[in-house]
Amino acid sequence: MRQIASSITYLPCLDEPCVFDVLAYTDKDCDVPLTWIESDPKLIANPQMVKLHSFDTKIHKVDTLVSYKNDEWDEA
Repeated sequence: MRQIASSITYLPCLDEPCVFDVLAYTDKDCDVPLTWIESDPKLIANPQMVKLHSFDTKIHKVDTLVSYKNDEWDEA
């Protein structure tokens, strides 16, 4: 979350309540929490994307990316 907050110069300001989908793409043989549910990809047409810092340990590798679309762009 700190990385997302520090990317504010790249991300739009949010002046009203918003909904966020957090997606985790994992290997098929990966153990995940029982509370997670499978879903289809949530694709955004013509998105803006901000790639955040990746990190890995001996066990895990995490790549992070924020994709968003401003509905006002469709009205212009």
